[in-house]
This record gives sequence, C-alpha cells and structure tokens, in this order.
Amino acid sequence: MSNLDNILNLIGANQRFLVVSHENPDCDALGSTIAMALVLRELGKDVIMYNKDGVPDHLRFLPGCSGLTDSLDHVTDDVEVVMLLDCADISRPGREFENLISNNDFTLAFVDHHASNGANSEYCLIDEKASSTGVILYRMIKRIGIFISPEVAECLFSTIVGDTGSFRYSNTCSETFTIAAELVDHGADPEKISRLIYDNEPLRKVMLRTLAMNTLEVAGKIAFLHVSSEMFEQTGTEKEHTEGIVSMARSIEGIEVAVFLRQESALDWKVSLRSKEYVDVARIAGRYGGGGHRRAAGCVISAPLDTVKRRLLSSIEKAM
Repeated sequence: MSNLDNILNLIGANQRFLVVSHENPDCDALGSTIAMALVLRELGKDVIMYNKDGVPDHLRFLPGCSGLTDSLDHVTDDVEVVMLLDCADISRPGREFENLISNNDFTLAFVDHHASNGANSEYCLIDEKASSTGVILYRMIKRIGIFISPEVAECLFSTIVGDTGSFRYSNTCSETFTIAAELVDHGADPEKISRLIYDNEPLRKVMLRTLAMNTLEVAGKIAFLHVSSEMFEQTGTEKEHTEGIVSMARSIEGIEVAVFLRQESALDWKVSLRSKEYVDVARIAGRYGGGGHRRAAGCVISAPLDTVKRRLLSSIEKAM
C-alpha cells in the first residue's frame, strides 16, 4: 500500500481533524491548510485549522481564512488526526503545538515537499519534486474523486503562485502548468491572485524593505540583507512583513546566493537562504539545524549579527 493510500484510508477511518502548518505562514502553508480543511469538511469531517501566527495581511483574500485560529485552546483529546502540511517536523508550527503533540496521543500525518522532511510515520506523503504542497494535495483530491470548488481551486492556485515565484523558479515543471490550468478551469482567477499576493503591499512593508535594502552587503556572488528589532519598531511592522525581502537580494545581477537575516530576539536570527543556479542552500541550512529545498532554505542561528554573517559567509563560500 502506498503512502497516499495510507493517508486516504486514515481520512476515511476518522472524524475529527486538526490541520496545521508552519509558523509565519506563506502562500503554500496557508493555502494548503485551508484547502485541506475545506476538502475534509466536504467529506463530512470535523476540522480545526490552526496557525500560531494567524493569517498574514496579504493572504486575507484566501476564501475560508477567517475560520483559522491562532489558539490551541479549542483543541481537545477528541481530535483523532493531526495533519501537518508544508512542515518538516512537529517543531515547525511552534512551541505550543509541539507541547500539545508531546502530551497527547494523536495520529500524525505529514504532507510536504521539503527534502529535509525527516518525519517518521506511516502517514507521511513527501514529494520534494512537487512545486508546492498544494500540488500534492491536488493529487490527493483527484484520487478522492470529489468536486474541486472555486474556493479550493483558489487556495491551491495560490500555493503554486507563491512557491514558484509566479512560475519563475526552478521548481516549475510541466505538471505545475497542467495543474494550474485545471485549477483555473475550476474557478481560480490568476490575475486576481497574483495581484493580491504581489501588488498589494502596505506602505509600512515598503518602508521596512527600504530600510532592509540599506543594509545590503555584497561579497562576490553572495548578498546579505537584514532586518533588526529596531527596524520593526521604527516602521510599525511585524515579521510577516519581511516576506519577499530575500528575493530582492537574489534578484541582483551576478548574485548566486542571497541571505536574509531577521532578528527574533537579542541573539536569535532567522536565516533565509536562496540560490539561483547551483548552490544547494538546504545543505548549508542543515549545518545549523535547519533545512528546506535546494534553492530555498532556512535556519535559526544564535549569535551576534556579525558572527552570524561571518559563519554563513564561510559556509556558503565552501559550498561554492
């Protein structure tokens, strides 16, 4: 029996589900969460959608997002199955969720496209070649055989647009376009979705990006940007507003690896790594306890900013 069959049987045999994804959710994380919840409800299941950081401003257009909670207070031991989407392990949705899992005997199911996913479960559907987790969900829905509503189509199309950079990144393949076309046939509006994701920035986010660009440092084919706690305070922004900053560094001519550092606490820096052609940034992130894809990965490093930059520069230069 395949991993897909295992998960479909798990869905069929249970009634009460908790659907989660990683903290600081992007298009794939949130779009997959909502799409999965909508499908489960269509099948008559009871579903709670959770994300520690709630819904980012730029993703509030997703249908059904108002039903997502940022609190686990509603979760009881009546829950039978926890579905983790776009998540490499149980730590990614946050500390509170990790504690919940440690103190309960829920069945865990993973659906993900990260090569670094090391989940050990018979209910683990991983395809690192999939353009997004939403693509894997699309295959699942087709196997289930239920109608794809315009709401589900919009959520799944958003996962593709977000994770492929509007079909620009190396994870874009022929299947990506085929599924995207079918989702349009089911009601997804490409122009609206792309506009609301990429052309709908609040002014404070633009101001934060301006401050971030002023931190630009280039070392050969490597570019560094960072955002400090003071910058958040100065612009009235939060960590969700750093979405896309690393891509600005990546877009510079001649740059192979872009590094974006976001201050989480006095010494904790969230590291986002992106590469263009040949550097495997997932391996670099893995050296610091993180992971991801060959061209997009992340980790957290606890050290002063200059030390973090120096360590990463050395690791990247060795990888190049």
